[in-house]
Amino acid sequence: MSTSDGAEPRPPVSAESSLATSSTSNFNNLPLHTKMRMLAQYAYEQYETRGDMDALETSIQRYRVAMGAIEDDHPERVAIINNLGVALNTRFKCVGERWDLEEAIFLRQLADALTPDDSPDKPSRLSNLAASIFSRFQQEGRAEDLEEAIGLWTNAVELIPNSHVHKPALLNNLGSSHRTRFEQLGKLEDLESAIAMLARAVELTPDGHPDKPLRLNNSGLSHQRRFEQLGKLEDLESAISLHARAVDLTPDGHLEKPSRLNNSGNSHQRRFQQLGKLEDLESAIALHGRAVELTPDDLESAIALHARAVELTPDGHPDRPSRLNNSGLSLKTRFEQLGKLEDLESAIALHAHAIKLTPDGHLDKPLLLNSSGNSHWTRFEQLGLIEDLESAIKLLTRAAELTLDDHPSKPDRLNNLAGSLVRRYERTRDLKDLEKAIAHQSRAANLTPDGHPDKPTHLNNLGIELQTKFEQSGSLDDLDQAITHQTNAVSLAPKGHPNKPGWLYNLSNSLRTRFNEACNVPDLEEAIRCSTRSVELLPKNHTDRASRLRLLGLLFDTRLRSPHAQADDATQADDATRAMEALLEAMQHPNSHPLERLRACGQYTDLLSEFPHLFTTPPRLALLDAYKYAVGLVPRCIWLGNNVRGRYASEELPVIGVVVNNAVTAAISAGEYGLALEWLETGRAVVWSQVLQLRTPLDDLRQHRPQLADDLYHISQALQHAASSPSNSLPSSPETHGKAQPSLEGQAQSSHIYALEYEKLITQIRELDGFKDFLLPKTLSQLAGACASGPVVVLNIHNTRCDALVLSQPDHITHIPLPEFSRTHADKLHKDLWSILATRNLRGRFRDSEWHDDNRGQDMPGNGVRNDPMFSVLGDLWNFVVKPILDIVTTLPTVTSTTGLPHITWCPTGPLAFLPLHAAGIYRIGRSVETIMDFAVSSYTPTLEALLKPHVQTSITGDYPRGLVVSQPATPGQNRIPQTTTEAGIVVSLTGLSTDTLHDSDGAVDAVLNGMDTHNWVHLACHGLQDKADPINSSFALYDGNLTLSTLMSKHFPNADLAVLSACQTATGDENLSEEAVHLAAGMLNIGFKSVIGTMWSISDRSGPIVMAKFYEVLMEQVRAGAELQPAYALHEAMKALRAELGVNKFMEWIPFIHFGL
Repeated sequence: MSTSDGAEPRPPVSAESSLATSSTSNFNNLPLHTKMRMLAQYAYEQYETRGDMDALETSIQRYRVAMGAIEDDHPERVAIINNLGVALNTRFKCVGERWDLEEAIFLRQLADALTPDDSPDKPSRLSNLAASIFSRFQQEGRAEDLEEAIGLWTNAVELIPNSHVHKPALLNNLGSSHRTRFEQLGKLEDLESAIAMLARAVELTPDGHPDKPLRLNNSGLSHQRRFEQLGKLEDLESAISLHARAVDLTPDGHLEKPSRLNNSGNSHQRRFQQLGKLEDLESAIALHGRAVELTPDDLESAIALHARAVELTPDGHPDRPSRLNNSGLSLKTRFEQLGKLEDLESAIALHAHAIKLTPDGHLDKPLLLNSSGNSHWTRFEQLGLIEDLESAIKLLTRAAELTLDDHPSKPDRLNNLAGSLVRRYERTRDLKDLEKAIAHQSRAANLTPDGHPDKPTHLNNLGIELQTKFEQSGSLDDLDQAITHQTNAVSLAPKGHPNKPGWLYNLSNSLRTRFNEACNVPDLEEAIRCSTRSVELLPKNHTDRASRLRLLGLLFDTRLRSPHAQADDATQADDATRAMEALLEAMQHPNSHPLERLRACGQYTDLLSEFPHLFTTPPRLALLDAYKYAVGLVPRCIWLGNNVRGRYASEELPVIGVVVNNAVTAAISAGEYGLALEWLETGRAVVWSQVLQLRTPLDDLRQHRPQLADDLYHISQALQHAASSPSNSLPSSPETHGKAQPSLEGQAQSSHIYALEYEKLITQIRELDGFKDFLLPKTLSQLAGACASGPVVVLNIHNTRCDALVLSQPDHITHIPLPEFSRTHADKLHKDLWSILATRNLRGRFRDSEWHDDNRGQDMPGNGVRNDPMFSVLGDLWNFVVKPILDIVTTLPTVTSTTGLPHITWCPTGPLAFLPLHAAGIYRIGRSVETIMDFAVSSYTPTLEALLKPHVQTSITGDYPRGLVVSQPATPGQNRIPQTTTEAGIVVSLTGLSTDTLHDSDGAVDAVLNGMDTHNWVHLACHGLQDKADPINSSFALYDGNLTLSTLMSKHFPNADLAVLSACQTATGDENLSEEAVHLAAGMLNIGFKSVIGTMWSISDRSGPIVMAKFYEVLMEQVRAGAELQPAYALHEAMKALRAELGVNKFMEWIPFIHFGL
């Protein structure tokens, strides 16, 4: 009897029993039909043993001869018919010829008709016929074939007694086919039947039976599917129990053990998402981790076997395309597990070969195209190459085109294609892609019947895509359609469906958007109703609860502010109270993402600030307490499990910047200047702070708890490695568009597990006596040492006010309001400066002949010509920012200097972080009138912590510093900058014999990194490249490649003192991340250097030698005198020398040089 025991039924792989071997004389005496039957069976067995297609052809021919030689009423005729059907079915599987399957079905139908109901062979023949018809359904998607297969399996189950050994397998097949019909038609009764059949199959299978775990797994999947449909928790509980039993009964060496662990982990993770119980998340992590642990050996075996199968299958063999495809899929799986890009490259090549060998008419062609498209999509998400996205769209388009409309996979393939087009639209903003995506998503929705479980998902996706189009087109018709589809999605969702709260949330968002556009009050009222219902349906501990509550609070806030609502005072007060309650619950919800909670904090504080009169009773959380809560969330918002590039590209940093800026402003307004400084420090350079946190010395901890210290060290090292990887997140796929994403897998899984373990260890350490503040943001008393080298001026710029906070002594902060300066004014100065830089094209170090000097570019802005906008930029900075601060700072008793000029360190925020405060002043053509350089020496710092005295380090070669000088006059692929050779010679001659050089081709990336590790001072004279699209890809251009900021972030040089970056744009930064200091100068400061000389924009090749000659002359005087090293004063003198040489109004040449740090 032929049966299947898996998640889906499949046809038998062999014919009915062979005849016993006979002697030659007896064989010759047999009837022709018997001899042909025996020879056919022998040939079929040769095919099964060796894969010999000629043997299969011989078998079919001999069965045909046998059929022609036997009488219609002969008892052996039924077996011959059945076996010929088996052979034809096998050839169909090999070649894909539809007529083989049709003839196999016809013959099996005939065999079934000729077999009486009371025959012991009847169930077997019914099952074989069902399997062939089910194969046709899988190929062509005809619903009537699925119906007939289910009917045949039902008859087979009814005819076989419960005690029969094959009864559980038949029940499994029948249950799986019912589940397939549910997925096609969405009829809940099919899912109920599947669950009942699979439960019966499990019940009839003894515990020792090798198929018991598989049947438990299938039953668990069906229960989880019903939970996804109806949202009944008992189904999820059953799924968890069944998966646990399946795992327990599967030995570790079994090929399916990893997948069953994965299924079990998924069910626990789903319960965590539903209930928010941390133990479920921990179980999911443990199970997924175990699955990953067990997978590689099996996966390696699978890859090896698939590769061997491909190797042994010639190009002309009908199985070669499918074997190539399987080999590609296994390699893609290994890429997702281990992140090896070469596996993905090989998978793409194998998929392409499989497609090439498969004719367009073959039924497998759409499947192969779909697999190839998904692999290209994965590589696009990994590398960001647009050509991969183009290939994915082309392949997925072809897959969808070749799939008939009535095929069950058609809607999903259209959905995949729509997802890939949306992704390209997000990249290119080409509205045609979005329109195509909408058309494909609309077809997917139209091809899916109303009762189907995927119908609401397709409608919801369509609504989201139309809303996206509205944001581009501004057409209310698009928004109206979006709301119609989202409304239908909600109405079609059955009661208790777990996705219904999300669909209500999306609908509410769209209604709010339409209200904002059309001011139709019923839209706002309906949005509030939908949002309220979304919150009601969501479990209290659900991870999305904060975002849903935040929207509800926003809607009440919108009605409160809207003049169209025409609410009286009592209604306004009620709306304010309800908004406040929703936002307070959102910000304090422990299971939600910290970013959503932080956003809720921002809304809460905005409401409290603007409408204090509406609250008849004091709010449960006062304004500054709310901000304190918000700032406390900041370190948790940027997930350590992401790599650094992902953290900088995330949406969290801009949100953090706004909330912290508001918090600092509120603290200043309340006179809480110490709190303001602490909060500002917490919200600046967040990613750098995380990187440095992973390098925290653990000496004190190691003395008390050495094991904890070792554990934290190893986890920190693992996180540092993950953070500096090119990518450590699992690539998404068009297959997941609009559906649940796979959870902790591959590199992302490892990184996230490390991050969770890191947080767990930090919690344990803070519970120890004396370690309650371990790695918490520093308090004012801990930051007070930042002013040891002179006053630190922190500038906070806000839409409502601008202020300076001056830390000039450990126990005192001076507040200096700047009432005549504003955020708008700062933005204008920033825009004017960038306009000058764009006009001058100051993006690289220039040879003298390329720089716009006196003879070439006299009228260029920045040259101090009449009406030069640099006059007003520098003048406004002087009049409205710097001079008011200097007037007070220079009178402070602690502000003194042995040189006669005080040293001021600027810590600016917002657009001020990109403006040259150190050059502010009143200038006239050919001279300066009054400038900061006459009154103070300037430095910059990204944070106060960067100014704290580091651990004392001794020089590598005694008291005299050891220097490394790198010069790149002719870097391949870059403009020649010959003066770097002159500059290097000046540095070497001034600093002495303890200086090593890496000139031209010696200046390779590895050599420079090695040199940084063994020298106190490093001087880089080369091209600097600021990457605006990817700021951590900013780099020094060296002889054999670029030394990037991301590479530097993974390093730490404890012996470093001074870095001089005589290169362009090394302190430019990213204007979208003004609080993060994403530039090379900050990078050098954070990897160990105490002082860094950088450049705000491009420099001329002639300027370098002039500046560096004076800089090192002054610096070496300090060294020889045994005085404290003061690079800021040395640079101040060097800038004066350059101004004297070129002229004070050559702003663009002398201004860019700046000092960071001590």
